[in-house]
Amino acid sequence: MNNKRAAGRLVNTPGRQLFAVEQGSGPPVVFLHGIPTYSYLWRDLLPVVALNHRAVALDLSGFGRSEKHSSWDYSVAAQADAVRSSLRQLDIERAAFVAHDLGALVAAELLAREPELCTHLVLLNTSLRPAAWRGGLSPLSILRLPMLGELALALSRRWMLKRAMSFYVDRLDRLTDDVMAHYWWPFEHGFQGTLLNLARQRFAAPDDFERWRGALQQFTAPALIVWGAGDPTFTPAEMRDIAHLLPEARVQPITYANHFLPEDKPHAAGRLINAFLAGFD
Repeated sequence: MNNKRAAGRLVNTPGRQLFAVEQGSGPPVVFLHGIPTYSYLWRDLLPVVALNHRAVALDLSGFGRSEKHSSWDYSVAAQADAVRSSLRQLDIERAAFVAHDLGALVAAELLAREPELCTHLVLLNTSLRPAAWRGGLSPLSILRLPMLGELALALSRRWMLKRAMSFYVDRLDRLTDDVMAHYWWPFEHGFQGTLLNLARQRFAAPDDFERWRGALQQFTAPALIVWGAGDPTFTPAEMRDIAHLLPEARVQPITYANHFLPEDKPHAAGRLINAFLAGFD
């Protein structure tokens, strides 16, 4: 796979570099992915939003094509620092945020710090409850174990990643060899260290979740919740919890879609986001 085919560039931030993919022009919309993906997750959704906006998808620090180092701090707070610095380098003063999974926690951290930074908020399958990030079907569970975590990553293969992702994607036909080659690329370029770090160092404390929940409760700008209804980890119960925090938000569950909603329904989700943003532009 030639990973250079994904147009983008490295953005310098203090101490580390983040990779950014950018399409379109107009009001900025910043996309933040989760674990274990990167900006490639948005590849079919981004062009839809870019019809009317400047769509910018970032690879979080340690993910995708962003700079990596196994000893770095990959906590949500550190990720928010890097994203905020990247926005300054990209001359983005305020933006709409579209955030999935871990990326939603990063967006919530930014909201808690600078609520005026966010013009619109779109949240996809995630949780603002700490218990939802522990145990269960989390692939990080085994990585927490000394030696076993390293062994698991050393023995991992692309077909294993496909098998793991298949529990979270309804459109299995989307997980072609080419697509999986893109998702596997970071694993061959230092991503294992990021995963071990995330599994073994606390990326958020219970007090952080309380602060993020408070930030959402105080958020007054337009908000949209788009949810893959078949998610076995972040179930519709998590969607309802977030909707309770954002009582004025539009809520749109999508059937026949799983955790990786941008894989299952990229064009439908893109149109929903475009229509939502158009209603307030």
